[in-house]
Amino acid sequence: MKDIHNHIIFGIDDGSRNLKESINIIKKAVENGYTDLIVTPHYRVTQNYTCNNKRKQKKFDELKQVVEEENIKVNLYLGNEITLDDDFFYYLRTNQITSLNNSRYMLLELPFFDKLEGLDELFDELKRLKLVPVIAHPERYEKYRNLEELEKWINKGILFQGNISSLYGKYGTEAKNFIEEMLKRHMIHFMGSDIHHEDQSSYDRINKTIEKLAELTGSKEMAMELVDGNIEKVIKDEKIKAYSIRKKKHRLKILKNLSR
Repeated sequence: MKDIHNHIIFGIDDGSRNLKESINIIKKAVENGYTDLIVTPHYRVTQNYTCNNKRKQKKFDELKQVVEEENIKVNLYLGNEITLDDDFFYYLRTNQITSLNNSRYMLLELPFFDKLEGLDELFDELKRLKLVPVIAHPERYEKYRNLEELEKWINKGILFQGNISSLYGKYGTEAKNFIEEMLKRHMIHFMGSDIHHEDQSSYDRINKTIEKLAELTGSKEMAMELVDGNIEKVIKDEKIKAYSIRKKKHRLKILKNLSR
């Protein structure tokens, strides 16, 4: 298995607090069958998580060196989780932020409580720059829980990464129901841990999670793509095709409420 979203570089954001915790998290991942981790520290100006690419690379290299010294069998790659705001393209031009393993794919976080103006234009500009937005944990954004709107984004080439912990209710019932519905409709392209600390359990639950994903998507093959195959394509900078979106004639009442 592979992970596309985690916060295991210590001392950068609200993730791992020290090198020991970083190594413990990585060991837990390996023990549960993970072979590749794309490390994605926050870039979020509102909380002063503004580690630029040069400093990120230095911290990443330090972590990678210890992994090699301890002979931990895992491949690490550097990325970012970038919270979108009006200065996004300034951060990009000035080498503050990075894509996932220097690929065409960028992991982006939307505002949690407000809609960002000009988002469609931002996505169009990324497309012009040949960059592919990967929206982190869409189930968590109250203002964007609209299946029709997200379907339009998929049709524009935007991809979605759900959080494993959302399947177990970490962010509440509405987020759990919404990601389950997105999975049923084949609107999720990756599942990530979004792990911050060693006491979290996404890695421990991966086998159970694969079973859940197979049940929700109707396909064991698709379940494995969400936690492995599609992430490998990101690492190799290969094209990922969107799935054919399943349609439903009747929507559950709760999903009507969520989509308002």
